[in-house]
Amino acid sequence: MGKIYSFSIMTIILSVFILSSGLFAQDTDEMLDDYQDSGKSRPVSDPLYYFNYVMYTFNDVLYFALLQPAASSYKALTPPLFRKGVNNFFHNLLFPVRFVNTLLQGRIKDAGAEIQIFLINSTVGVLGFGQVAQNQFGLKTSDEDLGQTLGSYALGNGFYLVLPVLGPSTLRDAVGLVGDYFLTPVNYVDPWELSAGIKSYDTINSLSFHLGDYESLKEAAVEPYAAIRNAYIQNREKKIKE
Repeated sequence: MGKIYSFSIMTIILSVFILSSGLFAQDTDEMLDDYQDSGKSRPVSDPLYYFNYVMYTFNDVLYFALLQPAASSYKALTPPLFRKGVNNFFHNLLFPVRFVNTLLQGRIKDAGAEIQIFLINSTVGVLGFGQVAQNQFGLKTSDEDLGQTLGSYALGNGFYLVLPVLGPSTLRDAVGLVGDYFLTPVNYVDPWELSAGIKSYDTINSLSFHLGDYESLKEAAVEPYAAIRNAYIQNREKKIKE
């Protein structure tokens, strides 16, 4: 009940965001039209800049104070093969998200491939710790989520949004996160403390493969906040087109 209540509140908040975004649409229409055929990434409005910057600062402090040290220690103590296996396991566990979204995008062949990959890796690959389907059978998995699905329907970003802990997003992708939540098996683990612990471990394990990426981006950017925002939007646009 606690999980359902929390996400009901989130859905209401996001709905308010959707309604309020119309207040800012007229201010950005001309700017967006200028980029329509320029070949550049379309800029995204940032009407919640001050809120977003506070969340960016919070996430930045959280990363350097907790996540980076934890991931660094974990990486030093854990063999790469084990960390890779754990990464594969959690990837396999997200099969419902990828399968449903490939179906919603009308990509029947990719949806079929996801079924094959899940069945092979869950059995021969021992619960997904080994990616036998990809390595031995040459099957390719899709990296799809509801935010991308909504984007494939030509639904725009809305406005930029930085979420606490979760990081960069947009109104569209935040709505997608709510939908994907109900397709993610770990979210149904009880009690919720165990579910949160499993997701935290997944985060630390995944981060152990990407240590230094965030630091490099910050060091190379004159304005890290803007650089991260632009990089996120460009990456999402690329994924939607693929």
